[in-house]
Amino acid sequence: MSGTLIDLARAYEKEAHRFRTPQGARWAFQGTADLFRRMTCNRAAADPTRITLAMSMLLDIPDRWCRQHGYRAVAGVGGWVVQRHGEPAILARVGETLLWDGDQITVAP
Repeated sequence: MSGTLIDLARAYEKEAHRFRTPQGARWAFQGTADLFRRMTCNRAAADPTRITLAMSMLLDIPDRWCRQHGYRAVAGVGGWVVQRHGEPAILARVGETLLWDGDQITVAP
């Protein structure tokens, strides 16, 4: 195990889904995995000028980051649609980075 929080989350999720794991332990393993996943996502969203979208990211994290800048973000297949008021929608795929320049959000590969 490499020790990153995502690796730890995956390890705990694996334990939670083992056949012989008792139900109470499953809930504990899954809760710990969820905590590690949320910590990783919050770390990714900590920079107010950029956020890189990842498959492991919880759906509310990009939405919250975009709302802080006056935008709405909706998750779809393969990425997010980001929009503010009547402006054209922006499509951001997994692996791309949303950038805030102080006025608007743009997407960088």
